[in-house]
Amino acid sequence: MRNVVATPLFARHLQDFLAEYAEKGAVRFVERLQTSYQAMVKNIGSFDEIGLVRRRTINGKKLTIREYVLDAGARDFLVLYFQPPDPSEPVLLLNIRIGGQNRFRWKC
Repeated sequence: MRNVVATPLFARHLQDFLAEYAEKGAVRFVERLQTSYQAMVKNIGSFDEIGLVRRRTINGKKLTIREYVLDAGARDFLVLYFQPPDPSEPVLLLNIRIGGQNRFRWKC
């Protein structure tokens, strides 16, 4: 099993979503999101060829960014992650957004 590391951007967006839904009292929704997140972390290393792919150029390097859908029941969340070719390197969770949004929020 590969290690999974989240970027500060991913962690902040996830925390914002959790705080928003917890404030609304959506306890079951937050529990389902947590369960789906834990399953993703456990299984993400095995999705070498399955996830949808986006190709991006970051700092002059071409990277293959993959997508993973977290099912939280009432809403889906889309996670962008990078899986390095070297199996000793961790999977990097880059960003998360609500499934219906058209764009990722990259700015702070």
